[in-house]
Amino acid sequence: MFVELHTDGSKTNRFSVNLVERPSKVVVEPSGDQLFLHWDATVDDSDRLRRCIICSGDLYRERAFPQITGIVIVLAFSGGIAGIAGFLTTWVMFSVMFLVLLLDVAILIFNKPRLVCYECNTKFKETPIAPHFHPWDRHHADLITRSQN
Repeated sequence: MFVELHTDGSKTNRFSVNLVERPSKVVVEPSGDQLFLHWDATVDDSDRLRRCIICSGDLYRERAFPQITGIVIVLAFSGGIAGIAGFLTTWVMFSVMFLVLLLDVAILIFNKPRLVCYECNTKFKETPIAPHFHPWDRHHADLITRSQN
């Protein structure tokens, strides 16, 4: 499993950890600091996360779109403008738009969901996700924010 630590909305450190081995401490990159992990009641019997291993907070499921998605949108927009302006013939425009569509569908198919902690905003990638996790819930996030204050 790949873990990204976040502070004030930006990625600060990252590390990789094996859920089966469950090490008590890891070295985070690029800072080189040691971090102690909370494994108590955070992993279920099938080695899937139930809670955050950093702060023991609740998790939600999130689909992150890769950075190439913006490039695909720009390509589709520029292809449409070039077709409307008459710079491309009909068949060339259709083939370019079809290739852009295939690229966009491939991005959506190969994009994997990740888990994110409500409290510390840590992101957990490349890990099996239990079916009981739901997308971000505003009410749940408000409850956690109120309990911290």
